[in-house]
Amino acid sequence: MTAIEALLGGLVDYAGLFPPAELDMLTAVKNYASYRSGDHAWMLGRFIVPAPRLTEFTRAFNEACCDEQGTPWLLSVISSGDANEDARLMENFSEGAAFLQSAECKVENTAQCEQMVLAAPAELAVYAEFSPAECDAMLPVLKRLDARAKIRTGGIRSNAFPSAERVAHFLVSCAAAKVGFKATAGLHHPLRSVHKLTYEAESGSTLMHGFINVFVAAMVAYYGASQEDVLMVLLEDSPESFEWDKHALAWRNQKFSVEQIRDARENFATSFGSCSFTEPVEGLRALGWL
Repeated sequence: MTAIEALLGGLVDYAGLFPPAELDMLTAVKNYASYRSGDHAWMLGRFIVPAPRLTEFTRAFNEACCDEQGTPWLLSVISSGDANEDARLMENFSEGAAFLQSAECKVENTAQCEQMVLAAPAELAVYAEFSPAECDAMLPVLKRLDARAKIRTGGIRSNAFPSAERVAHFLVSCAAAKVGFKATAGLHHPLRSVHKLTYEAESGSTLMHGFINVFVAAMVAYYGASQEDVLMVLLEDSPESFEWDKHALAWRNQKFSVEQIRDARENFATSFGSCSFTEPVEGLRALGWL
């Protein structure tokens, strides 16, 4: 395993049902099946599906592709906002060649966080999305409940993108609390750069975080760097500042072995949700990193 394979393995949770792609269920399921058989399947993580659409997923899954002869699909379920209803929907999901691996929910306060986490099936990893400004309150609860954090890193409006300073604070806080996390939205491109917000011709553009920036910054935070150093990684826009070889990744004067990268990915920086799988792959290929 090379350094870039260790960093990118299973990194991209496919969220084709969500904006700005907003595909219908059958198309999203077919896309995911195609990506699973493609050259970069090793980068693919879970299929993201809203809890109220699990029955719809089952119909599309049975129609489009799959049987129990292949490797099982892993699903991450987005909460409807009603913990009891989510539990009922997940309990009624008929597992066969697809399995529920994790659940994701938005929470406003610590009481709601605890309620949502405790209501989820015990075997699922639970990710709670909250404002990064609430780290000090939320992370002790997630640590106690053995749950994980989730940060929204973008959206279809420019004001949906948190500042690099806010992302750095989130990453350093999670690392200090020893709480794993995932990211979602806005991470279609490897490095910090300006891109269109949607696929519409008249779409505006904004400065977006890069997924390489975010996950290398997470690794730097995991190994004890200061918030200032983490911020510097998030602000990096030069591909020449990242050096990949078979055994290690270097960013400026910091170097991480394959073993260190794997440890950070397995125990801290798990994945990011993206409505596109092809854009991250194409961005990496354009840089010569794949």
